[in-house]
Amino acid sequence: MNSATKVKSQEPEVTVASDAFTQFKHLLLPITDRNPYLSDGTKQAISTVTALAKKYGADITVVVIDEQLKESLPEHETQLSSIRWHISEGGFKDYSLLERLGEGSKPTAIIGEVADDLNLDLVIISMEAIHTKHIDANLLAEFIPCPVMLLPL
Repeated sequence: MNSATKVKSQEPEVTVASDAFTQFKHLLLPITDRNPYLSDGTKQAISTVTALAKKYGADITVVVIDEQLKESLPEHETQLSSIRWHISEGGFKDYSLLERLGEGSKPTAIIGEVADDLNLDLVIISMEAIHTKHIDANLLAEFIPCPVMLLPL
């Protein structure tokens, strides 16, 4: 008795997960940092978002979030200049900058609203924002409708 079994070789399937990084076309960088010259975590997040945007040809939206109104933030313009400088150092001159100041909403909810309204593909956040309690990690999955990249300190 001669039985032969044919084995068909299978090509590896491209998974959705491995393909996902090539689909990021619009990135969100939320900034909750009050340091006018930016903390190390915020600088790292800016560096990461500009590198990813360059690699994948994505657009960048930066949203500056603070519970206080602009008028009560004396170094707000200095902070915006620092953000602009660091993004330009990453090779970007063309990006969107939003300010959500003194709205009374939790930063995580604001990030979710912006991500949803602009149909964003990825949110990049420094763990520093979570450690300093500016962003509630427990609410990330509830409010943010797209993947979130948390950067270690």
